[in-house]
Amino acid sequence: MESRKYRKNKTTELFRKLDKFIFLCSSTNFWVDDNGIPELTRKAYRILIKVLNGAVVLFMVSELGSFFTQHNLTEKQQSNQVFMPFSHIILYSFTWSLIHDKEAVTELLFVLAVDLKKDFNDEDTETRMLKRTKFFTCVLICLCFNSLLLYGIEGFSQVLFSDGTFVTMITFWPEVHDQTLPASICRVGIYIVWWLWMIRVIMAYVLVIAITISLSHQYRNLQLYFKSIANIFEERLSQREKEEKYERALKLGISLHSTTIWCTKQVQRTCGKLFSGHIVTNVYVMVQLMSQLKQTDRSLGQVLPIAVTIAVMLFSTGIIMWNAGDITVEAGNLPTAIFLSGWQNCTHKCSYRVRRTVLIAMAQSQKPVIIKSCGFIELSYDSYITVSFIRCTRINFTRSSY
Repeated sequence: MESRKYRKNKTTELFRKLDKFIFLCSSTNFWVDDNGIPELTRKAYRILIKVLNGAVVLFMVSELGSFFTQHNLTEKQQSNQVFMPFSHIILYSFTWSLIHDKEAVTELLFVLAVDLKKDFNDEDTETRMLKRTKFFTCVLICLCFNSLLLYGIEGFSQVLFSDGTFVTMITFWPEVHDQTLPASICRVGIYIVWWLWMIRVIMAYVLVIAITISLSHQYRNLQLYFKSIANIFEERLSQREKEEKYERALKLGISLHSTTIWCTKQVQRTCGKLFSGHIVTNVYVMVQLMSQLKQTDRSLGQVLPIAVTIAVMLFSTGIIMWNAGDITVEAGNLPTAIFLSGWQNCTHKCSYRVRRTVLIAMAQSQKPVIIKSCGFIELSYDSYITVSFIRCTRINFTRSSY
């Protein structure tokens, strides 16, 4: 997509910064311009990323190959061998899904950051949106990296204190008890590639988090817009001028609402695969991790990586479902805002026209706005509690089976 001119605001600057981070992770630009990166640099980096992507794909394939070569494993290693490869493939597919829909994602970002904010943009709402986005993305990144770091520390402790090997992931080669130098070097390389894998997955989550938070605050922005146009009737204008100005403002608000609905549909289309895969994967992984927790020797080095990974799973699921749920909540408050837009101040023929327009706008805004996972799971706070309850039920069933 060619670069497009636009007026900068806080949201566009946020998306530009996120896009730079995403470019470093995947060599893909989701924003409408090149972020000032020289063309030569971008070409060279894309070549490097292709090599790194090849290493990541080879890493996931080698995990599947471990089923044919790795048999002398502990119970925890067997559990890792079962759920890690498949969860890695599903999670990594999120990045390719977003890259495949790159043009649609770019258009969505531009509409949210530029088109919907040209006519009305509440600064307080925008500031809260920025703070929420930065908070959730930073916490998620820290938790994910801490989880990987703790797995590395656990493997390193096996070398120092248990005369074992530095095993973090079970791959085709080397064999888990092989203590030769080439095997040790290969395991360190596998651990580094695992970090590269995580960086790319985080890229997908950061992008989706920013989009859903921005969309929920756009519905909040719409509420404030409709409430603000009631102030037109307090201006020093004639009644006719007020009514004409109010009608134009009301039609503009309806147009903004229509565009926001389009954004919601685009979010479901472009991010729906991530929503669905994430919920299914996390439920499966959580059950496996709790099984591992029961099987370990309960030492700090063994339990801490599992506990942190569980926290990452719960928090990442929460981020997805909470922010998608906020879209439903804020959209549900829009009919009241339209009703409070000041239509009752119009008179005569204008009153008749405006009442019909407001009635249609309220009827449209009362249609539930719901982001779904797997085609039927509503992403909301209530659904998060339900999913967590299902996890706990499965975990208790798993424990009782031993």
